[in-house]
Amino acid sequence: MTINKPKFGYYDYIKLWGLLFCVPGIIFFSIFYVYPIFRAIQISLYKWNILERPVFIGFRNYTQMFTSGEFWNSFLVTFYYVIGVVFPILLFSLPVALMFNRPFRLREGFLAIWYIPVIIPLTVAAILWKLMFNPSFGLLTLITDPLGFKNLRWLNDPALAMPSLIIISIWRSFPYYMVIMLAGLGSIPISYTEAAKVDGASPIQNFLYITLPLLKNVLLYVSIVAVINSFQVFALPYLMTGGGPGSATRLLPYYIYQNAFEYLRMGYASSASLVLMLVLLALTIIQFRIFKDNE
Repeated sequence: MTINKPKFGYYDYIKLWGLLFCVPGIIFFSIFYVYPIFRAIQISLYKWNILERPVFIGFRNYTQMFTSGEFWNSFLVTFYYVIGVVFPILLFSLPVALMFNRPFRLREGFLAIWYIPVIIPLTVAAILWKLMFNPSFGLLTLITDPLGFKNLRWLNDPALAMPSLIIISIWRSFPYYMVIMLAGLGSIPISYTEAAKVDGASPIQNFLYITLPLLKNVLLYVSIVAVINSFQVFALPYLMTGGGPGSATRLLPYYIYQNAFEYLRMGYASSASLVLMLVLLALTIIQFRIFKDNE
C-alpha cells in the first residue's frame, strides 16, 4: 500500500515567502509594541525612580492614581481637547473633500496649498502660532481688537489656552484627514452616481444613499485615527504652554511624561499610560460597534 504524500506546489512556495517577508515586521512589532506593553504592566506594580532598585508595591500606584485630583483633571482636560479636535474634523473634512472632488481651475495648486500645514514641522508651527497669539503684535489682534477683545492672552489665560491648542491642532491635522476623505471619494465608481442621476436622484439623495454608505470604512478609519492621535498629543502642549497655565492644558501624555521624567515616578507613570491605552481600546471598540450597528 502506497501513501501519496502531498506535493509542495508553487502556491505553497508563495505562502512560505510571504511568511518570511512578514517576519521582520513581526519582530519589529514585538520588540517596540508588544514587549513595552508587558514591561509597562510589570513596572506599574513597582515603586521605581530609575536610580534605585524597584520595590514591589502591588496595585498601590493604581489606587493612588484613581484618588488623585491631578490625574482626573488631566483626564477631563484630555477629553475636552479630544472632543474639541475630533468633532470639527469629522464634521467639516467630508464637505471640503467633496468640494475638492470636483474639477475646477487650479485645483491641484489649491490642494497643495491646503496641505501645507501638515508638512510644516511642529516646532516651526509652534513658533509661528506663538507669534500670532502674542497680545501685543500678533496677527489675531487684527481680528480681536476691532471686535472689542483687546489684550487677549491666549496662552496665559486658563479659559483660552485649551481653545488655542484646539485651533492649532485642527489647523494642522484637518488637511490630512480631508485628503483621506478625498481618496475615499475617488474610489467610488462614478457609474453609481451617474446611474442614480438617471433614476432621478437629487444631489442630497445621491450623497445620503450612495456616497455616505460607500465611505463608511473611510469614516471609521478617520474617526479612530483622529481619536488616537488626539489622545496621544504631547509635543503641542509641551512646546506651546508647558501644560499651563496651572494645569489647564496638561493632557494625559504630558502628565505621564512629567511623572516619569521630572518626578521619576516610573511605576506611577506606567500605570497612567496603561489606563490611557485601555481608554483608547474601549473607544476604538465603541466606534467599531457604532459603525457596525449602522450597517
